[in-house]
Amino acid sequence: MASYRGKVTAFDAGTHTATIRLDGSVAEVLSTVPTNRGIAAADMVAGRRVVLDTGEANNPADFVVTTVYT
Repeated sequence: MASYRGKVTAFDAGTHTATIRLDGSVAEVLSTVPTNRGIAAADMVAGRRVVLDTGEANNPADFVVTTVYT
Protein backbone atom coordinates (compact mmCIF):
# COMPACT_ATOMS: atom_id res chain seq x y z
CA MET A 1 0.00 0.00 0.00
CA ALA A 2 1.17 3.47 -0.82
CA SER A 3 0.22 6.74 0.80
CA TYR A 4 -0.13 10.14 -0.85
CA ARG A 5 -0.37 13.65 0.54
CA GLY A 6 -2.84 16.20 -0.73
CA LYS A 7 -5.06 19.16 0.10
CA VAL A 8 -8.80 19.31 0.55
CA THR A 9 -10.49 21.42 -2.13
CA ALA A 10 -14.07 20.52 -1.14
CA PHE A 11 -15.89 18.33 1.37
CA ASP A 12 -19.44 16.93 1.40
CA ALA A 13 -20.48 16.34 5.01
CA GLY A 14 -23.61 14.46 3.92
CA THR A 15 -21.69 11.70 2.16
CA HIS A 16 -18.43 12.20 4.09
CA THR A 17 -16.48 12.41 0.82
CA ALA A 18 -13.86 14.92 -0.29
CA THR A 19 -12.31 16.37 -3.39
CA ILE A 20 -8.54 16.23 -3.00
CA ARG A 21 -5.71 17.82 -5.01
CA LEU A 22 -2.64 15.58 -4.79
CA ASP A 23 0.63 17.25 -3.78
CA GLY A 24 2.74 18.07 -6.81
CA SER A 25 -0.23 18.11 -9.16
CA VAL A 26 -1.60 21.42 -10.34
CA ALA A 27 -4.45 20.08 -12.46
CA GLU A 28 -5.30 16.62 -11.11
CA VAL A 29 -7.93 16.26 -8.41
CA LEU A 30 -9.63 13.19 -7.04
CA SER A 31 -13.34 13.57 -6.38
CA THR A 32 -15.73 11.67 -4.07
CA VAL A 33 -12.86 10.24 -2.04
CA PRO A 34 -14.25 8.52 1.08
CA THR A 35 -13.07 10.01 4.35
CA ASN A 36 -12.38 8.24 7.63
CA ARG A 37 -15.54 8.72 9.75
CA GLY A 38 -13.33 9.43 12.75
CA ILE A 39 -12.32 12.73 11.15
CA ALA A 40 -14.68 15.52 12.17
CA ALA A 41 -16.40 17.32 9.30
CA ALA A 42 -15.20 20.61 10.81
CA ASP A 43 -11.60 19.49 10.18
CA MET A 44 -12.20 18.91 6.46
CA VAL A 45 -12.06 22.52 5.31
CA ALA A 46 -10.55 23.64 2.01
CA GLY A 47 -6.78 23.90 2.20
CA ARG A 48 -6.30 21.34 4.98
CA ARG A 49 -3.54 18.82 4.34
CA VAL A 50 -4.46 15.14 4.29
CA VAL A 51 -2.94 11.69 3.85
CA LEU A 52 -4.61 9.23 1.49
CA ASP A 53 -4.22 5.46 1.61
CA THR A 54 -4.30 3.79 -1.80
CA GLY A 55 -5.51 0.35 -0.81
CA GLU A 56 -4.06 -2.95 -1.97
CA ALA A 57 -4.08 -2.38 -5.75
CA ASN A 58 -3.01 1.30 -5.80
CA ASN A 59 -6.25 2.06 -7.66
CA PRO A 60 -7.51 5.67 -7.36
CA ALA A 61 -11.06 4.34 -6.94
CA ASP A 62 -9.91 2.72 -3.67
CA PHE A 63 -8.31 5.84 -2.13
CA VAL A 64 -9.49 6.91 1.32
CA VAL A 65 -8.54 9.95 3.44
CA THR A 66 -7.07 8.58 6.65
CA THR A 67 -5.50 11.61 8.36
CA VAL A 68 -5.78 15.39 8.51
CA TYR A 69 -2.73 17.41 9.56
CA THR A 70 -1.42 20.95 9.49
